[in-house]
This record gives sequence, structure tokens and C-alpha cells, in this order.
Amino acid sequence: YGILMDCCTRAHRPELTLAFFGQLLKAGLGVDTIIISNLLKGLCEAKRIDEALGILLHRMSELGCVPDVFSYCILLKSFCNDGKSGQADELLRMMAERKAVCSPDVVAYTTVIDGFFKEGNVNKACDLFNDMVQQGIYPNLMTYNSVVDALCKARAMDKAEAVLRQMVDKGVQPDRRMYNNLIYGYSSWGQWKEA
Repeated sequence: YGILMDCCTRAHRPELTLAFFGQLLKAGLGVDTIIISNLLKGLCEAKRIDEALGILLHRMSELGCVPDVFSYCILLKSFCNDGKSGQADELLRMMAERKAVCSPDVVAYTTVIDGFFKEGNVNKACDLFNDMVQQGIYPNLMTYNSVVDALCKARAMDKAEAVLRQMVDKGVQPDRRMYNNLIYGYSSWGQWKEA
């Protein structure tokens, strides 16, 4: 059932994902975190994120499953894709407060940071980036790329350079995307020498 549900979700047929989950429950078969994650993906694909959130926060434990970071990230990404990064931030903070159950990781933080940047909320994204570092969660290349990309688009090249220096100091090597973002940022300002 889990494989079928995953295939239906990937084929953008969330109604079939939900139907298979219903069949699984009717058959009295057990569920696990992977099956629930497929259900969450299907619900999010069907734009039924409130139902997915209810399952994540309440029904998973009733079904004998413990939510993991991956389960939370499905909803975080869905909120951010729908332009609801504020709700994703609330869920992320709820994760951080429930450390015994599931703590956010770098992927969870990066998802919400990127969501704020895409919505044009640079200050919220930067604040969350700083919160992440203060929590002892170290940014990865994807996090740094998201931050530098947004700062370059906002034409905050001095801040982008500072993030690049911080990244290199932490031992994370820039990639082609990072350099392309910086070149774009400088050239959009007409700073050809820097580019």
C-alpha cells in the first residue's frame, strides 16, 4: 500500500492516495511513518493541508506512529509553497518546543527560510537564519545558497558577501550556483569589476 500511495502522489493523483489509505485502514493493516508520510503528501497535493496538519499533530500518535522530521517537512514545504511561510514558522517553532518528540533540523529551517525569502520577507528569513545558528544547527550549502540568492536579488551585496565569508569560514565550499548568484547581484547593480 505504501508504494502504491507514493506512486499515486508522484503521479499527482492525491484522491487515489487517500483511497488506498482508506483501504489499508479497512483491511486492518498497520500503518507506519512512511505510509503516513505518503498520506500527508497526498493531502498536501490535494490542497487539504489543514487535514494533513491534524493528522500530523493528533492522528499519527493515535495510529501508533511518531512524527519525524520528514513528516513535518512535508507540511513546512506545503505551507511555504502556498505562500504561508508564517504558518510554517509557527509549526517550526512548535517542533523546537517539543524537542522530546522531534526537533527541527537544517532542512526544516532551510525550507522556511527559503519560503520567507520567496515571499519577499527578507527580515523574517534573516531572523530565522540567525535563530537556527543560535540553536546550534549549522547551515548547509543549500541554506547558504538560499540566503545569498535572496540577498543578491534584494541588492544587499554587502550582506551577501558577509554570508559568503561566514560560509567559507565554517568550511562550506561555494558552488557554481553561489557564484552565479553573486555575479547576477553585482551585474544588476552595474558593478562589473566586482562581478
